[in-house]
Amino acid sequence: MEVLLLTIYFSFCWAIIKIFKIPVNQWTITTVFLGAVVMMSSMLMLMAYFHPSSKVARSYFISTGIVANVRGKVIEIPVQTNVLLQEGDILFRIDPVPFQGKVNTLQAQLDFSRKRLEDSRKLVEVAGGAKFDIELYEKEVKSLEGQLETAQFNLNSCTVRAPGPGFVTQLLMRPGQMAVPLPLAPVMTFVNKDTEMFIAGFSQEPMQNIKVGNEAEVIYPGIPGRVFKAKVVQLLPALAEGELSARRNLYSLSQQLPPGLIPVVLEFEEDMSKFYIPMGSDAVVALYSHRAHHIQILRKMLLRVESWRNFIHFH
Repeated sequence: MEVLLLTIYFSFCWAIIKIFKIPVNQWTITTVFLGAVVMMSSMLMLMAYFHPSSKVARSYFISTGIVANVRGKVIEIPVQTNVLLQEGDILFRIDPVPFQGKVNTLQAQLDFSRKRLEDSRKLVEVAGGAKFDIELYEKEVKSLEGQLETAQFNLNSCTVRAPGPGFVTQLLMRPGQMAVPLPLAPVMTFVNKDTEMFIAGFSQEPMQNIKVGNEAEVIYPGIPGRVFKAKVVQLLPALAEGELSARRNLYSLSQQLPPGLIPVVLEFEEDMSKFYIPMGSDAVVALYSHRAHHIQILRKMLLRVESWRNFIHFH
């Protein structure tokens, strides 16, 4: 694009010199080249300020580490990798035998305690027995009901289900392994399908020209020659470089931190389902503000040249 603009500019200067028969000397040549520098610098600065672009852009998603609620041996893994699941679909099963035994034991104790409570109430009505026995058995029944509810929860937890729409990828677990309820030791990673968002990071200089609703264009290295329409839907209000958390030491301003990029959330206005774009794919983004419209064409041409350059790949 720069070569095209310079070619047009130098052609125009050559035509002016020939038509008006301007002598070619060191002052003429210097003026022509200074004009080229001023023209290109002005156009590029205006383009970068009012219509910025970013190569720090990709689609992000949230993954969930699947951790068992109970400790036990894995006996079945019906889930298949990279197959879309719905909420409640079975991921794997843990051996339920010890948990079923606990439920049966507590259920038997609860039935017996309820019978004793009923007999105590009848005894009080008929023979005037101690009310303390009734209160004691009521307490025992409630305690056993709570224990049974916990045991039933543990038994149900032997079947681990999908937390929502998504898929499991890179499944390394096999039957016979032990699943333990440790948050730092998930047995598989579940990718949530409904959490994907596209975020681009822009430098802070043009931040006053980035607004919600601005038009945008996106190109992918893996889809050369195509430009996709998008729009700005959200500007994240905080940068990670300025985060502070409670700590013993005072925060030192002498720490060298990068300036940080403005996170901008985009939404595509085209149907992207017909393209294979893995979640997390890299991209290049250009934003178009509502000012300096005549410079937009320069950014759009540069973006399309960048897209077609993706065909030139030698490895």
